[in-house]
Amino acid sequence: MSVECEIERFLWSNRIPNPINLTLTEKQKYNGFRLDDVSSDRNFRHFKNVLNSKVYGNGYRRFGKQLKMLVVREISSLNRHHIHSVIEQPNRLNSEDFVDLIRDVWRSTNFGYDEIHIENPSSQNREDGWLGYILKRRSKLDFSDSIDWNNTTL
Repeated sequence: MSVECEIERFLWSNRIPNPINLTLTEKQKYNGFRLDDVSSDRNFRHFKNVLNSKVYGNGYRRFGKQLKMLVVREISSLNRHHIHSVIEQPNRLNSEDFVDLIRDVWRSTNFGYDEIHIENPSSQNREDGWLGYILKRRSKLDFSDSIDWNNTTL
């Protein structure tokens, strides 16, 4: 079995509980710096740290409590970087409050752009469809490198 198939099998068998589906668009330039994979990774890490801190408070740093998430980087046909993700919605926040928090935190990052797609999947079919979509291979130069393993927490 190929490495790509193993990765897909692993991700399908380690699903994010209580998922929220996201597409986060990124500014391609900020303060004269062009967006690349390294700055995209760093920007998302900042987003993840702030989001986890706002959800779990000191428990994030002290006890390692954090939201589960799958993060996939893509570059569109127009050469624009963006991120597809599945993030666990915490039980302590209702859907509307969590969506607002995601929007606020993403927009506060250096490369966070205003166009954000957020979906609270209404069925198992929507969850499966989104995972299949973000794991598609046709828009990725290297499938295994498109998974942001630094920021994915399963």
